Amino acid sequence: MSGNRLGIGFIGSGFNARFHIQSFRHVRDADVLGVWSPNAKNAASAAKYARDLDVGCAKAYKSITDMVADPAIDAIWLNGPNHARIDNVEEIVHAVTSGKGTLKGIACEKPLGRTVAEAKHILKLVEKAGIMHGYLENQFFSPQVHVGHHLIWKR
Repeated sequence: MSGNRLGIGFIGSGFNARFHIQSFRHVRDADVLGVWSPNAKNAASAAKYARDLDVGCAKAYKSITDMVADPAIDAIWLNGPNHARIDNVEEIVHAVTSGKGTLKGIACEKPLGRTVAEAKHILKLVEKAGIMHGYLENQFFSPQVHVGHHLIWKR
């Protein structure tokens, strides 16, 4: 963390990642500093999007390990495809446990896993590495979600 600011690295460059990048316009003391995607062109485009929104000096990384190893990256926002969650988390954990990075946290967009077994495995990996973890919900304050919540709980 540089000063009191949190440096964020994104895994993923699609709609969901861009939605979260855009939300950083309203987040204090945090900067989007990196993006990794299996498609380098998409990673570069998402990093440019973050710079254009003035939410950080994001750059594209060649690998998750490279992004985790950058001391400017304090936390990872996991916004890649569901089928890649375990592989992505395994690479993060391997980088941290082998001394290549000092992440403070990881936040995962829903779902954590495609099955309960996958979710438990991911949780076990992150806890093994001693990384704080959290869950991302990008529609929490959406009026439609509130209406749906009200209707469900009314029953």
